[in-house]
Amino acid sequence: MERDEVYVPKTREDLGIPDLPSHEINWDEAFGDTPIYTLLMLIRQQLLAFPAYLFSAPSLSAYNVSGQKSYPKWTNHFSPNSILFTKEQRNAVIMSNLGMLATLYIVIYASFTYGFGTVIKFYGIPWLALNHWFTMITYLQHTDIHLPHYRGKAWNFQRGAASTADRNFLGWQGRFFLHDVAHYHVIHHFFPKMPFYHGAEATKYLKRFIGNHYVHYDTPVFQALWRTYNDCQFVDNNGDVFFYRNKKGNAARSAKKD
Repeated sequence: MERDEVYVPKTREDLGIPDLPSHEINWDEAFGDTPIYTLLMLIRQQLLAFPAYLFSAPSLSAYNVSGQKSYPKWTNHFSPNSILFTKEQRNAVIMSNLGMLATLYIVIYASFTYGFGTVIKFYGIPWLALNHWFTMITYLQHTDIHLPHYRGKAWNFQRGAASTADRNFLGWQGRFFLHDVAHYHVIHHFFPKMPFYHGAEATKYLKRFIGNHYVHYDTPVFQALWRTYNDCQFVDNNGDVFFYRNKKGNAARSAKKD
């Protein structure tokens, strides 16, 4: 868990949940939100989590969207000297920042020229839709009640790489328009520089090699999003191998049993 960059699970301590047996905790007090409120929070995540993540700084907990707490103060994706980037990537970060400033200028110019409403319709709404799809894909790739998390020496590259899931994301439309980004994500963790068009073939061999450690779901993705958002609430403060717990404090898997 110390090596995760995003979607880092919240612990009992983060949420103020006492380390007591489940029957001694008032779970309704901790997670007693109405479905409408939960839906609104999910919509907020889908539309705003990605830009908030880019701006996130561990020192600003309100904006540290599931980020790594061990990062230095003011860590973000816009500083060329950020710990997130290598020295070889710094020039690319600068170029990216210049590109975003140019885009911002064009958006402002278009707002004065064509009207703010027109820009919202043709740029703002598609931009929010992009945030939704990007967040949904990455969230479901790395968050699930059956995926293990590791601390300290229990972690190694192979275990960390396998702690993700492939999903049948929108069927053939997802494969065609999204270039298999969700269908064959596990193989990307093991071989991040492999071209996407080799994902299907390589995954066949990976499944044979890692066996039951390979995770795949055919659950409709919007159903999976709602289930995951409700079931993946927190993890325990201690333990080397652990799994998400739901709003009743129950985990779908146990490291001792596995």
